[in-house]
Amino acid sequence: MGCGVYKAKEISNIVAESIENISHPATLNESFIVENHKKFTEVYKIGKILGTGGFGEVRLVIHRLTNQERAVKIFRKAHDFAGAYSKVKLEIEIMKKLCHPIIVKIYEYFEDEKRVYLVLEKCDGGELFEEVFKRKFLSENIAALISKQLFSVVSYLHDKNIVHRDIKPENILLEEREDFVNIKLIDFGAAISFTPKTKMIEMIGSPFYIAPEVANYNYNEKCDEWSCGVIIFILLSGVPPFPGNTNEEIIGRIKKGFYSFDQPIWGQISNDAKDLIQKLLCPIRSRISAKEALLHPWIQTQASYPKPNTSFFNSVVDNLKTFHSKSKLKDAISVFITSQVITTHDTKELRELFKTIDSNGDGKLSKEEIKDGLKKYQEIEASDEYVDKIMNEVDTDGNGYVDYDEFIKATLNENIICSKENLRKAFDLFDLDGSGKISLNELNFVFNDEMVDKQILVDFIKEADVNSDGEIDFEEFCSFITKISTHVN
Repeated sequence: MGCGVYKAKEISNIVAESIENISHPATLNESFIVENHKKFTEVYKIGKILGTGGFGEVRLVIHRLTNQERAVKIFRKAHDFAGAYSKVKLEIEIMKKLCHPIIVKIYEYFEDEKRVYLVLEKCDGGELFEEVFKRKFLSENIAALISKQLFSVVSYLHDKNIVHRDIKPENILLEEREDFVNIKLIDFGAAISFTPKTKMIEMIGSPFYIAPEVANYNYNEKCDEWSCGVIIFILLSGVPPFPGNTNEEIIGRIKKGFYSFDQPIWGQISNDAKDLIQKLLCPIRSRISAKEALLHPWIQTQASYPKPNTSFFNSVVDNLKTFHSKSKLKDAISVFITSQVITTHDTKELRELFKTIDSNGDGKLSKEEIKDGLKKYQEIEASDEYVDKIMNEVDTDGNGYVDYDEFIKATLNENIICSKENLRKAFDLFDLDGSGKISLNELNFVFNDEMVDKQILVDFIKEADVNSDGEIDFEEFCSFITKISTHVN
């Protein structure tokens, strides 16, 4: 379903207002998610088609400098592209501001005369829909684990005043085959920002999963919770709660709101699971929020992440304890490497641990959650002073929580971040003209004033430029990073 009732100008106005409403502050990574003005094929080798849609197609690509596999969502520019173009720009602006372990990662974007290219992380496990189709239905433990992750990401989005509006199994990917611990929500093409008083009227979404108020052109962000309820119903039974042979028939059933647990399979399913579904597939006035769903007994008792390896947990805690804000330049380079160079494989265990410590599933770690994690997995009663020291150093934006990107930056092993291989990849990405050296202009382009003051970059060039040619070669770059790392640590 699309937005055919709107004209391009109306869509542009809606999009402009939506961008204005997106909640701040920005993520640490946002500064590096920018439009790349090079020709797309100069930066990426294009591979096979991974999927298609009304917008265009998704393809496998390989980043030429890092040799990493990524996915690119390619939007075709048609003669009537004006409204759709505004939507694409909104999708980019929304994704730039999101950093959550269950949201697919965006790297950069391109635009030429015929297309817009949105470069994303690649997931190898396929769609959740394919797994459900293959298995017919999932166990309660697996369904609850998937649901907990969905509620976590929906809660995170709604806290940022963003509604997805197209949550469905086809838009949920597995990082690896049968890896239900690490799912990714994708496709923010229907997403939009909202305010507490916003009433949306655009008919959008996929027939099986849209809420009745969407079909009645008057809804708010809780349409996402309805979609989650439909998904849980399908995960447990293998069939949709509102079946039909045509869109009109499906929507008619949704508007009536009647569904049943009469099929034999529901006799094997717990009352808690049915209760949660009933609290989601109900009129909007009584529908629970994602945050409330995370506290539901079915999620609390059935959804559990694997217990972290003790030695790994201890090493992460050591990194948290010893982490302290380095020079702004070193911090910025570390964020650049973790966001643009490090692979999902390198952060997999950290992401799983983050979700394990995040007991309420809201996508950020509170002081209490860190204390509870230390008590549960390291069996120590951490003092407030002990945890405050960690929070003061790691909570870069000062919001009182350790956000996901802050956690990754603080806990990823320094030897991985500053390995010769990763420093080489970062250097090559800084070297915009491919000259083999980094200039002040190139650094100014990569780092904005909010991340690194221009005078710091000037001083960096002066100090690191051993041969005094006004630029920095790779060896000078590595020597300087080693020097400041040793000095700080």
